[in-house]
Amino acid sequence: MNKQKVFKGFMKLVSDVGWSGFTLAALARNQEIDESELENLFLDKIGLLKAFSEFIDEQTLANLDPDIFDPEISMRERLLEIMLVRFDVLAPYKDGVCELLKVTGKDPQMFLVAARAIRISMRSSLETVGVLTRGVKGNIKIKGLAAVFLFGMRTWSKEEGSDITATTRILDDRLKWAESLAKSLGLVSENSGQDR
Repeated sequence: MNKQKVFKGFMKLVSDVGWSGFTLAALARNQEIDESELENLFLDKIGLLKAFSEFIDEQTLANLDPDIFDPEISMRERLLEIMLVRFDVLAPYKDGVCELLKVTGKDPQMFLVAARAIRISMRSSLETVGVLTRGVKGNIKIKGLAAVFLFGMRTWSKEEGSDITATTRILDDRLKWAESLAKSLGLVSENSGQDR
């Protein structure tokens, strides 16, 4: 089974019928595969959503430019780059993702699933660029980056086509704010902006 094809079909159906109207049975018909095959892989539509989130995380890391790890590049610039790559990876699924955003705040189960997925994604992003995420300080960093990501997501959902100029600007602005806050809390070095 081509998971990328399944995820595209998943997001297309969600954009067409909404989250509440989506079923694995409909996706199986759309993909011309047995529903039992989907159930064995994902169990239910929440399981499919979790798998989609993991897929986006994997593709984000796989598409990073190795130059991002150049010591001359600041931590803030690294985080901006990884955020922009994430939105590039999300782009083919945008209509479905935006539909999911509409229901996340109204559906308690969806809210919990989304919150957990974002936490995992942001922790992965931080650790990938060399930021420690253990303990209380690590938890603050994860929550801070999640806030930045959600600002970006809100802007991205309103942009049309492939232009993400406004998203890039808001991410850059929010990351500067987060860096300033992190310095004031002693989470990064005052001079270098590097992790502590």
